[in-house]
Parts: sequence; C-alpha cells; structure tokens
Amino acid sequence: MAPPRESRYDKKIWEVVDTLISILTVPFLHAISLFGSCYWITTFDKSAFLFMFMRFAVLGPIFFILAFVLSPFALVGYILWVLLNSYVNIQPFYSVSSSQSRYPSEGHYCQSKFTLCSANLLLCLEIIGRINNNRNVYWRVNEIARRLLHQNPLLNLNQNLQSPVNREDIVQSKLPEVNVFILQEVFLRLFGSQLIKHLKHKYPYIIYDVGIHRMDTNFCLLGSGLFLASEYPILEANFHPFTYNTSYGKLICYGVLLVKLDLGTLKKNDVDMQAVGYVANTHTQAFQGKDQVLVHQLEEVRLWMKSFIRDTHNADSEIVVFAVIGGDFNCDNMSSGDRGTQVLPLWNEYEDPCRVCAGDDQPWTIGTEHRQRMLHHPLVQNPETFRKILLDDIQRRRYILDATVKEQQLDMMWIAPSLDPSGALHPLREGGRRRIDHLIVRYGDEVSPSAFWFSTVIAGLTDHIPVALMLERKQY
Repeated sequence: MAPPRESRYDKKIWEVVDTLISILTVPFLHAISLFGSCYWITTFDKSAFLFMFMRFAVLGPIFFILAFVLSPFALVGYILWVLLNSYVNIQPFYSVSSSQSRYPSEGHYCQSKFTLCSANLLLCLEIIGRINNNRNVYWRVNEIARRLLHQNPLLNLNQNLQSPVNREDIVQSKLPEVNVFILQEVFLRLFGSQLIKHLKHKYPYIIYDVGIHRMDTNFCLLGSGLFLASEYPILEANFHPFTYNTSYGKLICYGVLLVKLDLGTLKKNDVDMQAVGYVANTHTQAFQGKDQVLVHQLEEVRLWMKSFIRDTHNADSEIVVFAVIGGDFNCDNMSSGDRGTQVLPLWNEYEDPCRVCAGDDQPWTIGTEHRQRMLHHPLVQNPETFRKILLDDIQRRRYILDATVKEQQLDMMWIAPSLDPSGALHPLREGGRRRIDHLIVRYGDEVSPSAFWFSTVIAGLTDHIPVALMLERKQY
C-alpha cells in the first residue's frame, strides 16, 4: 500500500508543461477577475467613495487592458491544458507529506479521541468572492489560515453532547484542537499553497488542488475546491466527480475526496492491528432549483465511500476506527424544499448528532449559511461578538438563513428574514437554522460522537460557519 504521490504527474516533463500552462493562464484569470471586481459593488464598498472612484476610473481600465493583452496567451494555455488532461494519466490532486507529524506512521498507539472540522472558505477568484459579497480574497486567505489555528484544547475536555446539552457549550468563538480539517471552496492552487504555508507545521499531511479535468466533467475549468489537512499520515486517497449536475455546476468539478488515514496500532483480541480512519470531503451544487441534483450527488457520496472502504480495507490486519463524511451538503434537515435529501439511505448508515429525524434538528443546533448581504455588518466581524448573536434566537435570524427554504434559488443570497405583521423580527422554530455544513459518522465502528461545535472563529471572512465533531473510542 503506497500513499499518494506529491505531484499530479508521474513524469517530470508533464510537471514542466503544467507550469508552462500556469504561466500562460493564471495572470489572465486574475486580471479579468480584478477587472470585473472593480465594477461589482459590495455592501462593504459603500463607505469607501474615494477608493470606489479609483477602481472605476483607474484600476478597472488598467486591468481590462492587461487582460486583453494576456488573452491570446491564456487561450494557448487553455488548449494545452485540455490536451494535457486528455492524453496524460494524472493523479486528481497534489499531496504534501512531511516527517514533522507528532503521529509517526509506525509504532504509535491509536489515541482515544479524534476531532474533525469542516469549513467552506470561499477562496476563489476575486470576482466570485465579490458576487458573494465577500472581502478581498488575497487578504482573506492568510487571515483564515491564521484563525483556523486559534484552537482551545480545553474544549476537547468537554463532552458537550451529554444531556442536558447547553447551546452555550456548543457555539464557540474558537475551535477545539482539530486533528483533521476538511475544507471546501479552496478553488485555486495559489490559495491552497497559501493555506499550506500556514498549516503544514501542525498538519503535515495535506491534499489540495483536487479535480478531474475533462470536457465532459467541467470543460477543464474549475476544480472541486476540496482540501484536506491531517495530523495523521494518508495511506490512500481517491476522488470522484459527480455524474449529475446542472447549469453552472457543469463548469465545476464538484465531487467527493476519499481518504484513508493511519491512526496507529490498536489491540483487538490481544493482537496488534493497524487502526485506520476513513474521511470523505464533499461539496455539492448550490441553487439546484427544481432539479433533485443533491439527491443524486449525496447518494453517489454514500456509494463511493462504501466502495472505497471495501476496496482499501484489509480486514485481516486493519481495524476501522471511524468513517466520517463531511462538507458543504447545500441542504438542511428542516426546510421543506430539502425533503428529498432528508430521507436518503445515507441517514440510516451515518449518525448526525445534530439531527433528531427527517425534518427535525436538535433544539440546540444553529444554521451555518450566512445571509450574504449582512457579511460586512460590524457585529459579524468579531468572533466573540458574533457568537453572542448566534445564541440569540431573534438576532441570529438577521445574519443566518432560516430553514424555511421551499426551492433553492439565487435570491437566497439576498433575502431578508420575514417579519411579523407589526414589522418586528420574531423567533421561529426554523429561525437562523439552515444547517448545510455537516459532519456525520458511520454507525457500528469503534467510536461514537461525544462533542460538537459551531465556531465563529472565521467570522467575517466567509459565508459559512465551521462545524467540528469529536469522536471517542467506545469502551468495551
């Protein structure tokens, strides 16, 4: 069994061609993105008149001219990219492997607790970030990486899922100590490299720039945006693009990244066995409209995870400690418009500690999808201040979408909370509870959920709230 190689390519010549393609295309992509960004106004810009004038009158024309000059080179680079991906056998990701891990690949005993965190970071071309009403991506990427390391190990001592569950314990302004990050919307290799620069000292095993580029998958355009950083060595990894998508989803390689981790050794019947953990990181398509895109995609996630475990698990020498699926599912468990995803076979095989049953979440849960028009509100910028808002059933509705979605449309990006007849904001059972970021664990393995967190640690930097799950080995 061999871990994934560091490069996507098995020959140096193809790596050279890839570098040439990047030189030809990346400057154009950033130039055209920055040109569009100069004329797309966010709520943050409304208080910066002088800078807006400079963007409109000076920077915009400069970036347009630059993009025009670079466009022939970008076209050549795109043609080369299509040819490279059509005729060369390519690993669907890059990986980083370092010897700095505090969990050596051999000789260590499997620990009793494991904590995973999922977060959608919205690290993409600047114009896409601005359409989503977010700030400058070149600044955000480093600030996000810095804040992801704001971890409080004391949180891991609190088994906050034990009854009675207190929302004060569940919603936190920092993260617990995290063993594995699964991140979404890290779309460009540049931003993946920036995250790695900050994270690699604590997370020496990383997979990034994930995607299979084909004309029938994504027209050789955007990758999946999936990113995984682990303290544990990666034994095997694979990626599958979804086979069903619609509209803009055909330009993006949405799919699922499957990873097998080395957790150490574990005694079973007085025999030392290798302990392994399986993690699936996925990002499904948003704004599906009337199509049941998410039903198809989440069912593919379940089936591919099952196949990956079956094909890579050696029952004679290994013991599966956990199998976790996480990521941005783009559906919640309470909205009537998401009913199709709430009754999938997935929920019979995997435990969601936030879920009571189809259509009903635990009363202590909150939503994870922002009202994007409110991203720049001063109260959203500070993790501790935003935490207090999320604990308030009325104020939370101003900033987090209600779980009352009837059909996923683009107007969800700008919709305001419903008011009562007097024009006042009031609490609702579904108020501020559209929970679309998930971490679920397979039934029947060696662990059970002991703690769960919603964290405001990257408040003001993305349009999602990170979630974290702690698992503990069962005592027999």
